[in-house]
Amino acid sequence: MDYKWFIGIDISKKTLDVVLYKKELQKKSPYCQISNDAKGFKTLIKWLKEQGVKLKNTLFCMEHTGIYGIELAKFISNRTNYCFESPLHIKRSLGLTRGKNDKIDAFQIARFCYLHREELIPKKIPSKTMLTLKGLINERERLVKVRTMDKIVIKELNCTENNTCICRAKKRVDLFSKDITQIEKEIEELIKSDLEIDKNYKLAKSVTGIGLVNAVMFILFTNNFTSISNPRKYACYSGIAPFEHSSGTSIKGKTRVSKLANSRIKVNLTNGARSAIINDPEIKLYYKRKTEEGKEHGTVMNAIKFKLITRVFATVKRGTPYVKLRQAG
Repeated sequence: MDYKWFIGIDISKKTLDVVLYKKELQKKSPYCQISNDAKGFKTLIKWLKEQGVKLKNTLFCMEHTGIYGIELAKFISNRTNYCFESPLHIKRSLGLTRGKNDKIDAFQIARFCYLHREELIPKKIPSKTMLTLKGLINERERLVKVRTMDKIVIKELNCTENNTCICRAKKRVDLFSKDITQIEKEIEELIKSDLEIDKNYKLAKSVTGIGLVNAVMFILFTNNFTSISNPRKYACYSGIAPFEHSSGTSIKGKTRVSKLANSRIKVNLTNGARSAIINDPEIKLYYKRKTEEGKEHGTVMNAIKFKLITRVFATVKRGTPYVKLRQAG
């Protein structure tokens, strides 16, 4: 689409700093600050009209800020295109900068939007089901972390005389376990309410090693396999794809994965790979063969994670559950 106006918005909990980028004005580009609520959104539209902006030819750009940008995205999506970009991507793409405040940040986002206008891909608001699903899986993750802490307390203090502390920790573990079980039931019920999500969820879970959490991660971070449909891109996003590190003839670094990745996906895929090694004879043989060849454990695990990713994407693309090619004993 041929955009004529480029808007950068720096989002905070209570306010929005907005810059309408104009190349000839640079840092003197029109700027305003509004409240991050429905009243502020209406003020934004009014301000843009005063600047002569036509929304149908406008691209909005914002940084990922979690829940603080959801309502704004919903408001904009009904009128024109918008995109959410990584703060690190924006920062590193603009070169050296001096000083920092909300106005400068909004200008940098607007300038980024203008410079990368041909590359930016407009986003779509996730469905209500996807937003609820994200909230539930995040809640489960928080409870699992707290439960793990108490399990460690029980294990470490078991040999001491502080029995009351251990009893309280055990009660909390039981309580958290019940809540986690309830959340998992709600997740499955929510998924069943959406036929498309339910179909892909079941296909993903048919792969040995992929359980509820990993299947939900696939659904969420690919927007039900629509925003990411290539297993290699998902592998890169999850931090298991290796990259070369070399320069000229003097620097020949070891090929390794990048730290610029979604660590949540990677951690859960690690658990999935461990499960696959135990429960999938083919994966078990593969792991044994590669380690006996002298391959590092981490390298082999990354390869197994990629196998799981390719299997999940293949089942979704094919539309049929995963079938083991052979049994090994």
